[in-house]
Amino acid sequence: MNKGRTPFIVLMLAPAVTLYFVFVLYPMVQAFHLSTYSWSGLSSTKTFIGLANYVQLFTEQPPEFLIYLGHNAIFLLVSALVMIPLALFFAVVLAGRTPGAGFLRAVYLFPNVISVVAVASLWYFIYDGDYGLLNAGLRLVHAPVVEKGWVGDSSTAFYAIIATNIWATLGFYILLFTAGVQNIPPSFTEAAELDGASSLQTFRHVTLPLVWEVFKLGVLYLVIHSINLFGLVYVMNLNQKNSDTDVVLTYLYRKAFQESDFGYAAAIASVGFVIVLGAVLLSLKVLKREAVEY
Repeated sequence: MNKGRTPFIVLMLAPAVTLYFVFVLYPMVQAFHLSTYSWSGLSSTKTFIGLANYVQLFTEQPPEFLIYLGHNAIFLLVSALVMIPLALFFAVVLAGRTPGAGFLRAVYLFPNVISVVAVASLWYFIYDGDYGLLNAGLRLVHAPVVEKGWVGDSSTAFYAIIATNIWATLGFYILLFTAGVQNIPPSFTEAAELDGASSLQTFRHVTLPLVWEVFKLGVLYLVIHSINLFGLVYVMNLNQKNSDTDVVLTYLYRKAFQESDFGYAAAIASVGFVIVLGAVLLSLKVLKREAVEY
């Protein structure tokens, strides 16, 4: 019987595996191959230079790649410290018998259905120094404002983009964690309450262990998103040309499409792939724990 199922399983998997090979694995191999050449992207000739692009990546002065990789790390750290606790809090609240919980979940999720370009454009004007909504509100309460605009000032630009991203993606994590919290049998939390546990103790000893796998999934999404950040930064920085907000993928874009150095850009992409893979594996190791069954 098992022998008869094998051809059927292979047949069913073949289309998906083929598409994965053509659109994922093959481009990865091509990127690694291209990174060993010096190529403008337009010329018909390529010059083989071996690992020179990788050497330049880590030895160039100033070390732009490492600086922009640091920006990704800051983005990940700040987003994790703000967004994960907020999403967990709202998930616990909305999973209960909160009046209008379904409406609130839809409101929180709404920014996720807006395109990245629309979100970036909206918040770009909110952050504007002259007629932006943020500065207008601060002037009403006689608080200090940023005259150049929150994206135009190098000291606030990157954190303004982080805040925009939190606004745009928080709803996804709320929805994810809410699904995990709602899957917990009510008898578990009721038993904790009967034992005299406070809300914080119930969350720490009952809710969090039971949603740990969902929590881990959310952290992995955040890690991958933070390293692959591009659209939001690119659009919000389009008119400012502020290198203080650049990240790895905007640096890759600049090298490939503005400076026509596709070999170097491919090296950035290849190292970026290794970093994403390493970050995911490290996250899985750090968050590893026995799953709680119920």
